[in-house]
Amino acid sequence: MTDRPPRLTARRTLLQASATLLAGSALASSTALADHYDSKIHHEPELDDDDLQTLFVRDYDVLEDGVKVDLGEYEGYVRLFADDMARVSIVEPGEEEYESRGIAAGRAEWETPSFSVDETEDRIALETETITVEINNGLFGVAFRDEDGTVINEDYLDKGSPGYEDGKPYAYKKTDEDEAFYGFGEQPGNELNKRGEKLEHWNTDQYAYGADNDYVYTSIPFFVGVKDVGAYGIFFDDPYHSVFEMATESDDYYYFLADGGQLTYYFAYGPEIEGVLERYTELTGTMELPPKWGLGLHQSKWEYTPDEIVETAETYREKGIPLDAMHFDIDYMNEYRVFTWDDDYLDALQRVESVPGIRTVAVNDPGVAAAESYDPTPDDSAPDESQYDGDSGGDTSDGDDSDDDSAGDTPYAETPDTGTQEDGVSLATTDIPNDHTRYDVYIEGTENDYWVKNADGETFVGRVWPDETVWPDFSRPEVRSWWARQHDALFDAGIDGIKNDMAEPAVFQENEKYDWTMPVDNVHGTGDDTMLHEEYHNMYGFDMARAAHESYDVYKPDERPFLLNRNLYAGGQRYAALWTGDNVSSWKHLRKSIPMHLNLGLSGLAFVGHDIGGFVGRPDPELFARWMELGAFVPYCRNHADSHTKVDDGEPRNQHPWTFGDEVEAISKKYLRLRYRLLPYLYNEFRDATETGKPVQQPLVVHFQDDERTHDIADQFMFGDDMMVAPVLEEGATSREAYLPEGEQWIDYWTGEEYDGGQTLTVDAPLEHIPVFVRNDTIIPMREVQQYTGEQPLTTLVLDTYVDGEASYSFYEDDGESRSYRDGAYNVTDFTVSATSGGVVSFEREAVVRNYADSQVSSYLLKLDRSDAPRKVQAASKKYEAVSDAETVEETPETFTYSEAADAVLVHVPADEDETVKLFFNGNRGDGDRGDRDRGDRNHGNRNRGGRDRGDRNHGNRNRGGRDRGDRNHGNGTRGNGNHGTGSRAGNNRR
Repeated sequence: MTDRPPRLTARRTLLQASATLLAGSALASSTALADHYDSKIHHEPELDDDDLQTLFVRDYDVLEDGVKVDLGEYEGYVRLFADDMARVSIVEPGEEEYESRGIAAGRAEWETPSFSVDETEDRIALETETITVEINNGLFGVAFRDEDGTVINEDYLDKGSPGYEDGKPYAYKKTDEDEAFYGFGEQPGNELNKRGEKLEHWNTDQYAYGADNDYVYTSIPFFVGVKDVGAYGIFFDDPYHSVFEMATESDDYYYFLADGGQLTYYFAYGPEIEGVLERYTELTGTMELPPKWGLGLHQSKWEYTPDEIVETAETYREKGIPLDAMHFDIDYMNEYRVFTWDDDYLDALQRVESVPGIRTVAVNDPGVAAAESYDPTPDDSAPDESQYDGDSGGDTSDGDDSDDDSAGDTPYAETPDTGTQEDGVSLATTDIPNDHTRYDVYIEGTENDYWVKNADGETFVGRVWPDETVWPDFSRPEVRSWWARQHDALFDAGIDGIKNDMAEPAVFQENEKYDWTMPVDNVHGTGDDTMLHEEYHNMYGFDMARAAHESYDVYKPDERPFLLNRNLYAGGQRYAALWTGDNVSSWKHLRKSIPMHLNLGLSGLAFVGHDIGGFVGRPDPELFARWMELGAFVPYCRNHADSHTKVDDGEPRNQHPWTFGDEVEAISKKYLRLRYRLLPYLYNEFRDATETGKPVQQPLVVHFQDDERTHDIADQFMFGDDMMVAPVLEEGATSREAYLPEGEQWIDYWTGEEYDGGQTLTVDAPLEHIPVFVRNDTIIPMREVQQYTGEQPLTTLVLDTYVDGEASYSFYEDDGESRSYRDGAYNVTDFTVSATSGGVVSFEREAVVRNYADSQVSSYLLKLDRSDAPRKVQAASKKYEAVSDAETVEETPETFTYSEAADAVLVHVPADEDETVKLFFNGNRGDGDRGDRDRGDRNHGNRNRGGRDRGDRNHGNRNRGGRDRGDRNHGNGTRGNGNHGTGSRAGNNRR
C-alpha cells in the first residue's frame, strides 16, 4: 500500500511566496495571462482497488468527547456531538480535523452527551443513550448500532480499511439489499431513490442538462439512508470533487471518495428521516425566514427590453393574475459591468416600481470586467447575439421515449475559445476618456489585490460576459465585505432582492488546460489560508452568497434578505434560496424537477425552485399549463425563460400565462390564486423549516417511512405536512394514478371524497385539473386572494378543516418583512377542532405567544368539511346566528351557515373568543352523519400524532442537545443532552 502523499504545505508555501512578490503592485504594471502550470481538464476521481489501505488499531485514548485511535501513520478520531451523532476522521499525526465553511455549529458548540467506553478483544465501543459506535479492534473500521444492538451502518472491510488512495480519502460501507438512498444535493437524474447510481459533486454551468450529466450547479455531499432499522445520514464534509457509488458495483456495499482533502464524515441516526435532517441542519444551519413577497410569483426572462419589463408587470395587474416580483437579468448592466446600470433599464426600474406591489430582483455575476471605464451611453449595449447563439445540444425535443435526457452542451456553443491570452490585459491605470465613466469596482479591486490568482501568483483573467474578466477571491473575508459594499449601486436604485448567477464559477473557455471553469491550480486566499481552486471550487458560490447576505446587514439591516443562488455548497441554506439552473421546456424536465427538488430538500435546502415553463426553448400550451399547475406548489415559484433570440422561428418571444391563449391563462390564474390563498399555510411550513430543517416540498417517504411503496415515488410529493400533490407529467394525459400512503385517510381537495390509505387510485385530470389530497384530521390555514403579498392585511384567517377525530394546528404570525421575529416579535395561536361520536364538533383557540402587536387578525372563518348544517352553534351560553348565505357569514362574526357551493359548514368566530365554540350536528340525519358522502366505517379515536403536536414547539432558540421535538417551548434553549426517547414511526405519527 502506498502512503498518502504529503499535503499541499510545501506547494502552498511556494505559491504564497510568488503571490507575495506581486502583492501591492497591481496598478503599477501589466499582468500577462500565464500558462496554468500543472493544470488539467477536470476529471472524475477514481480509486485504484489495488492500492487501498489496511490500517490497524494499535492503541487508543479516551477523550472528553470520544476516542483517539493510534493507526500507525495516521490517527483516527471518533467524536460524539450528541447521543445520536458522531464524527469520524482519519488524519495525519497532529493534523486538525477539518470543518468546512458548510459547518455552522462546529464541535466547540455542542455539549458532549453522556457516554461510556468498553473494550473487548474484538471492539472498542462508545455507548450513548441512543447509539453505540463500535471500532473494530484490529483492522480499523467503524459500526453504528441502535439501542437494541442492531447495526445501522458499518464499514465494509473486505476492501480494507477506510483511508487514502494516492491522496484521495474514501470509505466503503455495507448496504442492505433493500436500503434506499436520498439527498446528494442537486442531481439531474430522474429517480428519487439513488440506489444503483453514481453521484458526483463538481459545480458546473450545465446548460440544458440531462439525466446523464454527472453533476450540475450545486454540491452537497450528504445523503440519507433508509432501511428496516430506520434512517441515518452521512455528511462527507469534503469540498473537493467527490463521488458516491451507491451500490453500483455490488449490492453488498457502497462507497464515497474525493479528489483530495481529509477523510472526515458525520453520522446521524434518526430513526426517522426528519430526525436526521434536524441533526444535519443543526450542524450546517437552517434557512432564515424569507420575506413573504419571496413566496409569491416571480417573473423573469433573459433579454426583456426595458418596456417589456414594465408592460409585463402591468399586464399581470390588468388581468388579475397575482405577481410579487419582476427580475432584471444581465441586460440592465452597462456593457456587462457589474454594479452599473444602463439608463433605459434604470428608467424601467423606476417605472415598474410604480406598479402596485411589485418588488424587483437584480441578477449579479462574480465576473468583473477588466476595464477601468465604460461608456455610460453606448450605442448598443445588447450582446452580439451571433457569438452566443447556437444549438443548445440539450433536451429540447420530446421525441425520445427513453428514460434519459441527452446531456446539455456548453451554454453558448459558438462562444470563441480564447484560451490563455498571451498578451494579457492591462491592469495599469490609464487616462480615462472624457466621455467615459470610471469603473471603480475594477479599479478598487485591483488596487487592493482582491482578484483570484494564477498558479504563478498573477491575476487570473478569463472570459464570461466581458471579453476580459477577473474574479473576486471570495475566500477572503475582506473581499466579501468589499463586495457587499458594492451593492449600494443596486439597493440605492430600488432593487429589493439579489440573484447570484454564474458562480460555479463559469468561465467561457474550453481548451486543453481547463474546462468551462477556472484552472484547478488557481490560488485563493492569503497566508495560511491559501488553497488551490480544486479545493475551493465547490465553495465559490457559497461564499458569494455570504457576501451578498452581508450586503443586507450593511444597507438593509432591518429587512429580511431575499437571495437566490444557482450554486451552493452544503450549508448554503443559511444564506440563499436555490434554483436548479438552465432547465429545458420539455416534459422530461417537468418530470425531472420533482426528484431534483425532493432530494435537495433532503439535503437541507428547503427554499428551492426551478424555471417554470423551462428556460431553454419554449413550451407548448399544454406543457405550460401543466407546469403552472405544478409550479404553484413548489417552494420558490418563478417563471423564467431564455432569450427570444435563441428559440426557433414561430415560437413565442416571451413566456407569460397569456402567451398561450385564454384557456392556459385561466388555468395559470386559477392555480396562482390558489397559491396566494394558501400563503398562511406555506409561510408556516417555511417557519417549520427554519426550526427543524424539514423540507417544504417533501417526498412521501419523509412522512410514510414504514410504507415501502413510498420509497421510490418520484412523481408525487407532500406540499407541507398535510397536502399531497400528484401532478400530471405526461403529454396528452387526462388522468393519472396516484398512490395514497397507508395509515391515513385521504380527502380529495376538490371533491371532498374520502379514501382509505394504502391504495392506488386512477384520478381524472383534465387539462385544468391537478390532483390534490389532504390528510384527514388536519387544518389548512388560508386567506382571501391578493394580487401581491401585503396588498391587504390578514384580518380573517380561514381554517380549512377536515376532521373525524381531532385536528390541531399551531399558527405562526409575524410582520413578514423585518428581522424582528428573531427577537421574538411574533404570535403563536393553537387551534384544536375535535369531533365526538355523538355529533358535536368543538373549536378551541389558545394564544400561546403574543409578542407581535401589529397583528390585524380579528376573526377566524372555520370552514368545516361537512355536507350538512349544524343544528346550532354556540360558545358557552352565547348562540351564533344561522344565516342563509356564505357571504353574510364571511362578513359577520358569530354567524354560521352551510355553503352548498363550498360543500362545507362556515362559522365566523371572533379572534377574542375565549370560550369553546361547539357545533351540534346531533339530531340531523343521524348522529355524526356527514350527509351524502359515504366515508366508511373507521375508528378514528385518539390518534397519536407524535412530534407533530405543533402547539408544543419552541419558537425561540432551539434545544440542540436532544430531539424531543414535541416539547419545544417558546423560550431559549441549549444544546444540552436532551431526552431522546424512542418515538413511534407509525404512519399516523406525523411530525
